Amino acid sequence: MLPSATYSLEECIDHIGLGRYQWRLIAILGCCSMADAVEMMLLAILGPALTCYWPDVTQVQIAALTTGVFAGMLVGAFTFGVIADKYGRRRVIFTSAVLNTIFGVLTAFAPSYYWILVARICVGFALSGASQGSTLMLEYLPSSTRATITIVIELFWSIGSIFEYVLAMYIVPTYGWRILTGLSALPISIVAICMYFVPESPRYYVACGRTEKAEHILKSIALTNNRSLPPGKLRDTNAQNECGSVKQLFHKNYKRTTFLLAFMWMTVSMSYYGLILINTSIMTLLPNDSKPIIDTITVSPVNHCKPLTTDDYKSLIFTTFGEMFGIPLVLLCLTYCGRRTTCMINYSCASICFALFSMSQGKPWMINSITFVTRMFINAQYGLIYLYTMEVYPTVIRAMAIGSASSMARVGAMITPFLAQVLIKKTFYGTIAVYVTATAVAALCSYLLPIETKGRELKQATSDHHETSIATTDEITVPSWKTTVDNITGIMNVNNENTNKRYQLLRQEDISDEDL
Repeated sequence: MLPSATYSLEECIDHIGLGRYQWRLIAILGCCSMADAVEMMLLAILGPALTCYWPDVTQVQIAALTTGVFAGMLVGAFTFGVIADKYGRRRVIFTSAVLNTIFGVLTAFAPSYYWILVARICVGFALSGASQGSTLMLEYLPSSTRATITIVIELFWSIGSIFEYVLAMYIVPTYGWRILTGLSALPISIVAICMYFVPESPRYYVACGRTEKAEHILKSIALTNNRSLPPGKLRDTNAQNECGSVKQLFHKNYKRTTFLLAFMWMTVSMSYYGLILINTSIMTLLPNDSKPIIDTITVSPVNHCKPLTTDDYKSLIFTTFGEMFGIPLVLLCLTYCGRRTTCMINYSCASICFALFSMSQGKPWMINSITFVTRMFINAQYGLIYLYTMEVYPTVIRAMAIGSASSMARVGAMITPFLAQVLIKKTFYGTIAVYVTATAVAALCSYLLPIETKGRELKQATSDHHETSIATTDEITVPSWKTTVDNITGIMNVNNENTNKRYQLLRQEDISDEDL
């Protein structure tokens, strides 16, 4: 008797292809990204508004407000990541949307600075679950379009940012920051309603042993897309004991990737929000005359009220369009290069752009132009690092990996207000030097990443052994300096038998249960 045919989830989703079902999902989760951007861009507007509303609020307190949001996100991202791997992505996104709406509205009614600080920390905690929307979306996409759609979805973030700036430009001067804050909390409530129509990820169901539910969802996707399922039965990959296991992130074949990605995530977030806050800090420091900002920093008062003007909002909108131009640029790079090489290009170009700030002489038009170009590379890198992180880890820990990575990003975001809002008022060049160094080191980390995920299928569990296509060569020569770095940092466990022979790219199928 011949054994019945089986197929994997990757094969099934590729067979169904991209259709109406995925486009509907992309629209809903794109709105989630837009709502996330609205809340985050509010941070750049809230600082100058509160300085004028409460004159006794210091710049350190304004920086602490931004840091508080990211501190909440740091805790929430890891917490929601573990929960998403244990109990599903859909529940986390819905809970995040509901909590964010509640705390966002409460911020608008806060009677004092400290109540706002508490409310925004809670908003940060709630908002961190929205990042699981990217995980859910990726797990529904066929491999042929996975990279393109994951990068293009960043357009929703940029649209959300522009929407918030336009809203603030008309609301704040007339109605004040409270109305703006209340309105900014409403878009995420739409996501909570829409999540009712989004099913759980079939990859999650298969990973935790509920294959029947996964097959039911796959049939629904195929029916909506006017396709059929592959012949045979879905192969059961039950790895329930590995779902949400933190130790899987630090398996010897993942440890190096985990540490390198931690710094890369921290840097991309620090740089992205640093760019936005540097822009608004310079706007509030600029005098009415044409004297360069570099010359005015030392003579400007520590705290002063200078609300953002219409021209300031237009500058923020202009630089945000740079993010949209970065999307086709990174897609072009991914056509010819792997994920790691493209990451290295993005960070290197960002480092050069940050260095150009020191030559701008504080001229607004030069700062806006440099910010425009820098946001091209940084935002493109944000989308790419999401893609790489989701591809490199298996389903059983994918949400937790995104949550942990997002937590590290919040560490960078917590640091950046004190650089871009406090330190910049004391030393402009010193502040820029920090960003130049961090992005340059992140470029080096990109080169040191051991796993290339281009052309590689998404894995279900760390114990997967079935064959997969690898888009890169299996062996490359290790430079001596690279081996030295590995030995010094201890990030990678070097196999003594192979150290002086050949360096092999780590592959998912090389991981076995005996290594755990």
